[in-house]
Parts: sequence; structure tokens; C-alpha cells
Amino acid sequence: MMSEPTWTHFDDGGRASLLRDRFEVGQKLGEGGQGKTYRGVDHHTGNAVAIKELGLDFAENWKAIELFEREGEALRNLDHPSIPSYVDAFHIEEGDGTVRFFLVQEYVQGKTFQELIDEGEPISTEDAISFVERVLDILEYLHGLHPPVIHRDIKPSNLMLRPDGTIALIDFGAVQVVGPHTLMGSTVVGTTGYVAPEQLAGRTVPASDLYALGATAIHLMTHIHPAELPVKRMRLQFEKYIVEAPPQLVTFLRGAIEPVVEDRIRTIRQARAVLRGDGGDYLPAVTTSGPPAVVNKPVGTRIRIEEKGKNLEVWLPASRRYRLVYAAAAVLLLAGLGAAIPAVSTETIPILMAAFCALLIIGQIFIAPTRLVLGPDTFALNRHTLNGAHRGWTEDLADIEIRDAGEEKFLMIIPVPAHMVLMEGVYPLHFGFGLTPVERRWVQGVVRRRLR
Repeated sequence: MMSEPTWTHFDDGGRASLLRDRFEVGQKLGEGGQGKTYRGVDHHTGNAVAIKELGLDFAENWKAIELFEREGEALRNLDHPSIPSYVDAFHIEEGDGTVRFFLVQEYVQGKTFQELIDEGEPISTEDAISFVERVLDILEYLHGLHPPVIHRDIKPSNLMLRPDGTIALIDFGAVQVVGPHTLMGSTVVGTTGYVAPEQLAGRTVPASDLYALGATAIHLMTHIHPAELPVKRMRLQFEKYIVEAPPQLVTFLRGAIEPVVEDRIRTIRQARAVLRGDGGDYLPAVTTSGPPAVVNKPVGTRIRIEEKGKNLEVWLPASRRYRLVYAAAAVLLLAGLGAAIPAVSTETIPILMAAFCALLIIGQIFIAPTRLVLGPDTFALNRHTLNGAHRGWTEDLADIEIRDAGEEKFLMIIPVPAHMVLMEGVYPLHFGFGLTPVERRWVQGVVRRRLR
């Protein structure tokens, strides 16, 4: 930034002050945690400008100054009709040693969407889809830059509706440019209700902006602040407030606000595909309006998923491959036992019984069919017949996870094949051995949406 510019203060006649003998300071537009914003005039061009001043208290904080300078540098390199153009950035050193920081941008006419919410302005589902699509256009530009630019503070007050109906994204005070040397976890910024969980941990990604966009669209449609919506397993529960919304919009909103970034809509291309209703390659978003299956059933699978009354029933047959391996092992074991009969003694009988029981238990776990029943209040998981079904409260189920082969070990030494885990709080319920990767992802998607 340039140093030692000229600043003419208000005189006794009430004439407007000039910054750098160029920018006339006028009406105050707003005041926030990072400072004040004024409407002004650029005397070099005659254009209206917005003049943002970093607050004196924050100017003593080096991190606030860093963010302010980062905003100016980011805006200097942006060129999009929906982003206010950069005009100037500088600081002023006054006689008493005070340093004041300023950023000058194009002035955007119109109202913020927060003002429209406060005025009770309704937004139809058609307008909501149009709103999302137009903001996606802006994010497509930002995320497509090299390196990508993440806004990190998308919310109704930072989106403006211009008189001509176009949308402008303002206030890049939280912007982050993601480069190869970006340090994660250095600064946590964002606004409660719109900020993605990973952003709270300082690990912002482009999908964090999509989370904020989804929360913003929900706020516009429901007029309920996201922080005031019910939450279940860290996910905003908004569906009952927009019952007349088209399925593709609901699917987009669900996919955009997924708390786990790996499950979220992560790219603009995926977002557009979901809004079109085809889902693209976003697996969890390929949904229908009714239960039970929300992902295309894999071709050739013998898994059955059915909706019976209020219950969702998942039946997983035994793996053919595991049955063959088990049958071969059983034959070998029985043959070995038969050959060992002449040498059986009172000392070897416990060993033989233990081997037989181990074979029976392994067979029950790995080759017996599994039946999972999810009800509105309770659930049951029958993995094998030795101990019957495990029962519990549905609300205690936190998630269903996929474990890769060898990720866990039996008796600390035997690698466990790939399978699924139903998390009852922190207690894992293992099942689904022998499924293909596609089948595991399908079952996971169906069960996860039922848990929500």
C-alpha cells in the first residue's frame, strides 16, 4: 500500500473531506466489526464509490490489518460484472502517529438480501433457483481462478440485488486465496449460521462457499436465520419449512449444507447438475422425492431395500465368495478332525471344540445374511443368529461408515475385510462383509438419508 497520502478534514463550513485529494467522503453506509463504510465520489472520474475504513481498534491488530490488505489485493485482481471493481487502497499516517487504512471500490446500488428479508419480501421457489444459479456464476469465476479465490463469508447481507435485477457479491474482507503454500488453521472467519464446519477448524475449501450459499438460500426461503433452525447430527433441518419446493432444489440444499465436506456438493458443475435434476456424478444427490432408494440400485445386486410401514428394511445376503471360502475351510477342518480322531485325548478335546466353535462363529459373522431395520424410534441389526438382533434407539445412531480392507484388525493381527460400520454413538456395529464398493456406497447413501 502507498504511504503518506493527503487527507483534508471536514472544515468549519461542513464541506466534505477529501482522501488523497481525490475521494470525497459522504454518507455512512454501514458499520461493522471491522470498521465503517461510506459512500463517496471519485473526483478523478466522477463515479460513486464505496470507501471502507478499518476501525482504529482493529488497526492495532496485525491479523485484522492482514485481512484488510488481503481484501484489497484480491479485489485488485478480480474482474467480474457481479463483483465491485477495485479503485484504490492506501493508509494514512496522521500527526499523532495514528494509522488509518482505506479501501475504495465501485459503489453498488440496490438493496442487500438481508434488507429484503427484514422488509418481509417473499421469495418464490423459482426466484430461489434463479438466485442460486446467479450466485453460482460468481463462484464459478472465483473458484476457477488460478489459484482459486474463496469468499468465506457469503450471506444475505453480502449479496445485493441491483435495480436491474442482477446480483453483486460484496465485502471480501474474509477472502482467502488458496495457493500451494496456503496455511490451514491460521484464521477462522465467517458468520454463525452460514459458516461450514471445516471452516470453523480453519480448513476452508471451495465447497465451504457452497455451504454458505445453501444456508443463505434457506434463509431467503424460510425467513429463519440458519442459526435458529433445528439441527440434527450437525445438519440444518429445513425441509418442513419449504414443503412446496421442487425436488431438485431441495436436493441441492441438502447437498450444499452437508456438514461432512466429502458428502457435500463440492463443485459448481455438480451443483448445476443437481439443480437440473440429473445429479451428475454427485452420488448422494441422485435422489427421488420418496423413499426408500435415493441412489440408483447397482445392477446385479441381491441386496433388498424396502419401505415397510414406517420402517426401512435393508437385507444383505451372504457373499457368494465368502460362502465358497468358508465351505472349503469347513471341509478342510472336518477332514483334519477326522484324521485326528485316532489321536484324540482328553487334553486335545478342548482344542478341537474351540476350533469347531471358532469356525461356527466366523461362519455366522461372515456368511450369514444381515437384516437392518430402521424405525422412527428404534432400530435392529441382526448380523448373525448366535446372539440375535442388536437393538437400540434410532436417535443414538450417529452415522454409517465404510471401512476399507485392512483398516481394522481382528485380534490385533488378522486384517478385517472391507465392510460397513453403523455408529451407535461411539460404539461401532460391524456388518456388510463381502459387499462390492458400489453396494457399500449405495447402502451408505440410503441409510444416511434415513438417519437425517
